[in-house]
Amino acid sequence: MRDRFMSGMLTGGIIGATAGLYAYSRMSPRQRKRMMKRGNKMLKNAVNMIGMTQSMDMFR
Repeated sequence: MRDRFMSGMLTGGIIGATAGLYAYSRMSPRQRKRMMKRGNKMLKNAVNMIGMTQSMDMFR
């Protein structure tokens, strides 16, 4: 069961990354800049959330 889940997650990640790269290549330079700015903001929020959950020992 776990192996099927992991292979599904890996396959989904590869498909998602491919679709994202295709969409990125079809964007105008202005849209790319806006998307990168939004992506950096989301990444910073995710890192902060991970830091908060580790400090609260939720995964131990």
